Amino acid sequence: MNALIFASLLSPFFFEFAPEVRSTYQSLGKIVEDRPMQVTSARFGYDAGLFGRFGIRNWDVSSLTDRRDDAHRHALYHTEFGPTWQFGFEVVKDWKVTGDLTRSWTIYRGFRDSVSDKTYHWWQLDQSLENPYLVPFYRVRKCFRGNNYFYFKTGIRRRFGLSEHLYLIPSVYAEGGSSRNQTRVLGAKPDGGTWKCGVSSVSARLECVWRFNENISAFVFVEQYGVVGGEERDANDKSSYRPAHNDWTHGGIGLRLRF
Repeated sequence: MNALIFASLLSPFFFEFAPEVRSTYQSLGKIVEDRPMQVTSARFGYDAGLFGRFGIRNWDVSSLTDRRDDAHRHALYHTEFGPTWQFGFEVVKDWKVTGDLTRSWTIYRGFRDSVSDKTYHWWQLDQSLENPYLVPFYRVRKCFRGNNYFYFKTGIRRRFGLSEHLYLIPSVYAEGGSSRNQTRVLGAKPDGGTWKCGVSSVSARLECVWRFNENISAFVFVEQYGVVGGEERDANDKSSYRPAHNDWTHGGIGLRLRF
């Protein structure tokens, strides 16, 4: 009897872990590193049923090469962690609004560039309208300490079942934000002016997923990135930042484990 009670108390808890390798590190609309990177995300929490899932997440990215010649250090690039709340509710049959609200701290340490050697504080909201057809989604982030910018990502995706275990997920999305975010992506405006808020890049992604069972899946993806706007592309061409690419094809491979 005690064992059954103990098992019932543990059952609402969940753990998710997703290691992956990417040929490029694209962050908030910017190609930050065009050499191989390792990304790991983890989430642990409590499933409260109708009230959603409450947990703690950690996300970190590390360099897989020592051929670095800019201000960024080798190995761990940065880590971010904080509490999350995942929620969802059914609109009509097969149509569901899902969301993920996050409060995070991004920690940069060990950089030669003292401007980057700090901790950033931010809020983020992800939402999507899950349905059997086209799924619209968006992300908004507000960084309020360490930097002050607003970022958004919005797009659509569709999942195609090729077999019982194999899925193909094409998507397209745009990224952008406030003038401060555009400066973070493109650098200072060449004429000394201020970038307007808006879209900075558009990307198309194709992901293939093999689902071994309800707990384990593997995926591989290829993605095409492109900076939007003639003035923005000209500024990127003239940038001294090594990975400042106007167009870039990249990809990755990884696992997703959920318990």
